[in-house]
Amino acid sequence: MENKKKLQIQIPDEIIRNYCVDFNHYDFGVYAMLKYAHFRNPKQDKGKLEVDHKFILNKLFINDSRTLKKSLNKLYKYGFIDSEVKRLPRNGALKLEFNPVPFKTKTFTQLPANLINKIEHIGLIGYRLVYYYESYINRKDVISKQFCFVGQDTISDELNINKETIKKYNDILKKNKLITIKRHQLEFDGYDDLDNVVFTKYNNHYYVHIDKI
Repeated sequence: MENKKKLQIQIPDEIIRNYCVDFNHYDFGVYAMLKYAHFRNPKQDKGKLEVDHKFILNKLFINDSRTLKKSLNKLYKYGFIDSEVKRLPRNGALKLEFNPVPFKTKTFTQLPANLINKIEHIGLIGYRLVYYYESYINRKDVISKQFCFVGQDTISDELNINKETIKKYNDILKKNKLITIKRHQLEFDGYDDLDNVVFTKYNNHYYVHIDKI
């Protein structure tokens, strides 16, 4: 029997890498959940969402509703939703007008939607890191090596996550078999202007295992 194609959540690379936004891991997770809800919404009312905010809290393992509210208003700031969220409803659905990409973009990264189900084990930071590494892999180019080789300084700067936290969540992702990391020696850089040897540097190669999601 032929396997059904997994449902994907597609996110612009500018959002994943914080090129056009300043999203923390909570903001990114909430955006991904709304993107999923938008995809599943009937076509005639595509942008009008009615979401159970308690479900989002539980699904993303966010313990405080104020954190969710803050993330929703970050999305409002950047034009993803049409109005500020002043309070979350005690009963019933939260109604939002959602625009998934309020800017022009050319490149997206998609991963299976059920990666969200692994947040319990990998956390929201781990969830975003998987998207981040995948965003630097060109799977359409079968000739190129299928790995991300962005340096830790770049990861830390773009995602505003310190290196110790990156290492912690890399270890969690490795334990859950979602990524493999190989330490790679960079090419010899030669000598500087003072004829001093430029020390050899190392960079990681990050392999994302989509088949494990």
